[in-house]
Amino acid sequence: MIYIENDNNNPYYNLAFEEYFFREGPANDTVLLLWQNRPSVIIGRYQNTIEEINEKFIEEMGVSVVRRVTGGGAVYHDYGNLNYSLIVPNVDAQIDFKTFTKPLIKVLKRLGVNVELTGRNDLLVDGKKFSGNAQYICKGRLIHHGT
Repeated sequence: MIYIENDNNNPYYNLAFEEYFFREGPANDTVLLLWQNRPSVIIGRYQNTIEEINEKFIEEMGVSVVRRVTGGGAVYHDYGNLNYSLIVPNVDAQIDFKTFTKPLIKVLKRLGVNVELTGRNDLLVDGKKFSGNAQYICKGRLIHHGT
């Protein structure tokens, strides 16, 4: 596995960096990226941006709005959350959140955190969502990322 810690906080750069490694990165290695964004709203691939944001607030507060390659809902990023991306080669064409969230759940439970995977792709602690996850498959590669 190749681990890349990205210290850049620019959401435009970070999502382009992530997509670059997804599309052009090592063909046979799994890549793990860890990164944070300055305040930003990250829009899912199929969402209508205007319906997802409060445009006046976004402009007043200087919050960036960036679209990601994966589907799912809009999420807010800032310096208080850590984002991770796993890029995996040679996968069958199926979305599978359990496989990728299971290690996180295991570690958090070992630390005494009451965490569970619910719905299709959300991690909850004591019934409250703390992590959203999304995936995309293209040309035999899968990207799984979450907050």
